[in-house]
Amino acid sequence: MNIIEAISVFFMSFVKFFLAIPLAFTFDFTFWQTFLITCLGGVLSVLFFAQFRKVILKFYYRFFTYKPKVPKKQGFKNVLAFKTAKKYGLFGIAFLTPIVFSIPLGTFLALHFFPNKKKTLPILIASVLGWSFVLTLAWNINV
Repeated sequence: MNIIEAISVFFMSFVKFFLAIPLAFTFDFTFWQTFLITCLGGVLSVLFFAQFRKVILKFYYRFFTYKPKVPKKQGFKNVLAFKTAKKYGLFGIAFLTPIVFSIPLGTFLALHFFPNKKKTLPILIASVLGWSFVLTLAWNINV
């Protein structure tokens, strides 16, 4: 395991979790190396974006101001997020966060709909750990 490869898998799991596991197996990581690095990247991503969510949004709105426009069709992820939050609650968002949404987007959505961090963060972290195990196991069996 090369340190550069481990760092690239870590940062890939920090941003787009679903793509980190195939990347780790292209670098010939073992099951446990892949599992631990993607867990570490995913959990730290949840904690980072939960902690700095308001700062990131303030920075974002400084450069991209809100301009009301004619209503248009909403995107697939937006509709999916609202329907999931309404129908399945926090567990639905946490379930879809690592694989459908990216971890940053899922963390923003979960904390928007369910702002109690003491309840929300452990569920998001458990989802990351569960998906890391399942996806690493699935890629390990297929490879």
